[in-house]
This record gives sequence, C-alpha cells and structure tokens, in this order.
Amino acid sequence: MNAMEKIKLLLVLLIISILGLKAQTMDDFGKIALKVQVADKKIPDEAKAALENKMKQIITHFGIGSLDGNSRFVMEARIDVLNKDIVAGPPQRISQKLEITFYVGDVIKQKIFSNAPITSTGLGTNETKSYIAAIKQINPQDEKFKSFIDEGKNEIIAYYQTDCAQILNEVQSLAAQGKYDEAIYNLALIPDVCSGCYAQSLKLQGDYFTQKIETEGKALFTQAKAIWAKQPNSDGAAQVARLISRINPQVSFIQSVNSFAGEVSAVVQAQELREWEQQVKEYNDRQEAAKQQADRNFQLEQQRIRAYREIAVEYARNQPRTIYNTLIIW
Repeated sequence: MNAMEKIKLLLVLLIISILGLKAQTMDDFGKIALKVQVADKKIPDEAKAALENKMKQIITHFGIGSLDGNSRFVMEARIDVLNKDIVAGPPQRISQKLEITFYVGDVIKQKIFSNAPITSTGLGTNETKSYIAAIKQINPQDEKFKSFIDEGKNEIIAYYQTDCAQILNEVQSLAAQGKYDEAIYNLALIPDVCSGCYAQSLKLQGDYFTQKIETEGKALFTQAKAIWAKQPNSDGAAQVARLISRINPQVSFIQSVNSFAGEVSAVVQAQELREWEQQVKEYNDRQEAAKQQADRNFQLEQQRIRAYREIAVEYARNQPRTIYNTLIIW
C-alpha cells in the first residue's frame, strides 16, 4: 500500500468509526419523541433523576422516543406530598405518600395533551430515600399509561400534519443563516408516521447535510493547504492529516483532497511515515470492530440518514440542560 492509499484509508476509516460510535443514541429520531423533565425544584436531585429514568422507561415501553435536547413536546412530572410521617426507630425513618402526576404537552403553546396521576408511598431513612422508594414503586409497563401516551401521541401527529409547512419554513430560515446542525436536528424530530411531512424533511436533511459538509470541508481544506504551505514537513503533515480526516468523503471536491493528500505523502520521507503506519493500524482495528457490528445489508441511503441524525444527536447533546419552559406554572 503506497502512502497516498494509506492517507485515503485513514480518512475513510475515521468517518466510519465516527458514524458507528453512537448508533444506539440515534434510534429515537424518526419516532414521535418527547423530552422528559421534572420541573418541580423542591424534590432532591437524586429523586428527580430516578423519576426521569422511570419516565423514559414508560415512553420507551409504549413506543415513544426519548430526547435530551430542546423539544417543544415533553413528558413532565409533578410531585405533591399528600402525607408525611416520622416512623420511630431505630433507625428513625420517613414515610411519604406522594401523588405523582404525569403530563404530555406542548411547552411552546403551553398546552397539556393528557395527564396521568398516580399515588405511591415510600419509606426511607431520609427524605431523599423516601422519595426514591416511592418512585421505585412505579411500574413503567402499567396499562394505565397506555391511553395517556396514546392521547399525547395523537396530538403530536396532528401538529406535524397541520403545521408542516410552517415547520419547514422555519427550518429553511435556520439553514439560510448557516445553522445547519439546528436545522437538521429540527427536521429529525419529524416522525416517520407523518409520511408526507417526513418525506419532505428527509429531502431537506439531505440538502442541508450536503451544504454543511461542503461548507465545513472547504474551510478545513483551505486550512490544511495553508499549514502545508508553511510547514512542508512531518510536523505539517501530521496537522494536515488531522484536518483532512475531518472532511466528509461525500464532498464534491474529494478528488482534490485525495490529490493533495498524495502530494503530502510524496514529500514526507519514508522514515517519517511511521506515524502514518501507526494511525492506519489503529483505524484498521476500528474498521474490523465496526465490520463485526455492521449490518451487511445496510444501504447507502440509510447511512446518510444516520449521518443526518448523528448531527441532530450532537446538537441535542450540546444543548443546556436547564429547563426554561414547563407545562405548569408552579
């Protein structure tokens, strides 16, 4: 394998490894999806985390996706303490009877679609453990949650079917500002059950994905060429490798990138290619691992959809966790 082929391989393997890292986190895109949140600030953080986990289990069991990023549609919980007693010890314990009310709704329109109240009692050596004990009693597969989830699901479908044109216009505005990640994220939220709107969103995701990789790729390529002009040596080559490995191989100018990579490798002396050899070996190892997990029948269009959703996942991950919008005025 000559130096140019090694550099090409380095590029391809890096993209494959990146796209394969977070496959499980993409599964919730393309579904009707909700963000779970406990807007009540009075309960302990540990109890809040336990309740959010239960909520994710509920929506997953009934066929809904769970999102961590910004979303107008949420499943929200409120806890009211109906009764609290101190149980004599040793050890002294706290017993709390809680009413936990779940809501599904739209935080932008401040509209509740459905609700499901339950009561649960927890006993613990402190208040936090008492909350957690009560939350543990919740059965995520309880059929009482089915109609609650279905009502919310139907309202969300109606929103996408009715307001599809407005949603797409807003997304196009984001893309016009160069906010491709946010645009793709918002498009990825459109569920596939809304077939007409979903088909349009998928086409736009492809358009914006192309615009994104072209814009970012050209910037990286320009930077790589500038570095090489100043440092046509092994140090410069290492920097160039890091930059061009981030250029998506689907860009229209990939042949120019490959040619440039070949020029770089031709200049670098044989003894200076040892770093390349090590990098290629590492990426070969990653490729082998990826091959073992990959679906042999995975089509190119599916790979592109996963690439769109990877952008949406990364955008969601970078959003602040602070809750600004809730369904209920506390």
